[in-house]
Amino acid sequence: MMAAAGPPRPAGALDWIIAVVAVAAVSVGATLLSGFLFDQTKTERIEIADSGRVDVESIYTDRIKGSTDPDYDPSRYQAIAKSLATDPVYFDGYPEFDIKDEEITAIRTVVADADTPIFVAFLNASDLDDADGDLDLLAARIVNEMDDAEAAVLTVDATGLMGVGEKGVHRPEMSYLSGEYEDTDSRNALTGVEQLRSAETVDLATSHSYKHDDNGSPLPVRPESATAPHDLEYSTGGAVAGAVIGIIVGGGAGIGIHFVRRALKKRTAKQ
Repeated sequence: MMAAAGPPRPAGALDWIIAVVAVAAVSVGATLLSGFLFDQTKTERIEIADSGRVDVESIYTDRIKGSTDPDYDPSRYQAIAKSLATDPVYFDGYPEFDIKDEEITAIRTVVADADTPIFVAFLNASDLDDADGDLDLLAARIVNEMDDAEAAVLTVDATGLMGVGEKGVHRPEMSYLSGEYEDTDSRNALTGVEQLRSAETVDLATSHSYKHDDNGSPLPVRPESATAPHDLEYSTGGAVAGAVIGIIVGGGAGIGIHFVRRALKKRTAKQ
């Protein structure tokens, strides 16, 4: 008759030492690996930035940067502003808009009766243009080239979307402008100028909109938030995150090693 097995013996000191070493090794390894991967990624980004080569990603990045570049080419906007000085309604050279003459006439009537100058520009906006297709930004760049101290420019694209650029005054209570898809582009523009004319204006000397700087001038750019590859630094947070991941993974490995060794010892003892 076999004797009853007694309670399991506590793990030996060697088992615990091996488990602790496994945790420490994986934790240090994870921290070093995260630092190595950071340096590798930084090197790759610097090489790409310095190479000047053109690829799909760089074309996309250059397009986005075009809308944030304060040194954009103003000639297009100057030409539109010059045209608006003689006619308050501007059309891009390539006419793909749904326009009705009577609605354009109504637009001219509305802007003529407005207390402050209002102008309308029908633009073929595109994600590939230097403003990244941002109608508000296009309007701000146009109004920035105009001599009128209190001008507002309404930009309209061929999808019913609209944007507004203002100078001197702004309309804080005006609702977001968006046309109806089933309406003509000229009807959407007419709705937009009617809202602009009826909205209460506030002097930018005392109140500023998000589209203007502290001097009341329209903001033609959005701030650049990306960090240049050369300026990237491995943060303390990255090192801590790598160590934490290492502790979690290493802890699992240490516990696994501990129980495997116990199981092997029991099997050896039975044999």
